Amino acid sequence: RVRDSGSELTALTLRDYPGALALTEGRKTPRLPVRPTGLEAPDDVPPTTLDKCLANFSGEEVVTCVYGDPYATRTIALAGGSHSEHWVTALHVLGRQHGFRVVTYLKMGCPLTTAEVPIIAGPFTPYPSCRTWSDNALAQIIADRPDYVFLTTTRPVLDGPGDYVPDYYLGVWEELSDNGLQILGMRDTPWMLREGRFFSPVDCLAAGDDPDTCGLAREEALRDRNPTLAYAAAFPMMRLLDLSDAVCRPTICRAVEGNVLIYHDTHHLSGTYVRTMVDELGRQLADATGWW
Repeated sequence: RVRDSGSELTALTLRDYPGALALTEGRKTPRLPVRPTGLEAPDDVPPTTLDKCLANFSGEEVVTCVYGDPYATRTIALAGGSHSEHWVTALHVLGRQHGFRVVTYLKMGCPLTTAEVPIIAGPFTPYPSCRTWSDNALAQIIADRPDYVFLTTTRPVLDGPGDYVPDYYLGVWEELSDNGLQILGMRDTPWMLREGRFFSPVDCLAAGDDPDTCGLAREEALRDRNPTLAYAAAFPMMRLLDLSDAVCRPTICRAVEGNVLIYHDTHHLSGTYVRTMVDELGRQLADATGWW
């Protein structure tokens, strides 16, 4: 590889590579090469992936790891699949800044679910180990009594535009709520889907197209209103988080913002981009928890 991606990407400055801050704070973006590059992108992953801190596709055992401030008494449990996982990059920083632990309960391609037979996104094949793991993870989280459980609340509509709340998430929220656990419900970030098929912004840019062409109309990816809001009254233990405006412009979700490649593959945020979302996630977490 041309660069040692991990260490060099963490050295990028927010002045040169504002990323999400170009959207949330209107930061100026100098003319510089996009990072991560196409070569760096596949390795620009969360620390949990590098640390092997998630159950694989066949695993049913719950693997936990600690990020943020390991000595803090306040704890956020980060639970689910890879779309929960990509937030650990920012939560780790915020935990160290504001004194909370992040304990991960993660499995590849498996959000916490009450679906009898979960389906893997992509190949759309049955995923029975996901349900077994999910039951085990829920039991472990309830036993561990974190202050908050951070999970995603939406998924993309595969055969049309927008996002929605799957029925098989509601039972998870009920079980956590019934056990007195507060929830941080994050609206999922856009998946790069066109007509039901995944596409890669990384490959699109490598082919010479521009960040707009390699993105997606916002209305294709997201409904006007966070679908989770419709459930807020029924789940008073849940605080809602939505960073859509840190990823998308009002009408388009581009492949690049603030000189930073947003995705490292078809639908997972790059670690570099998530680091530029720390301030906005911190603002929303402060409002949700009252911790700072």
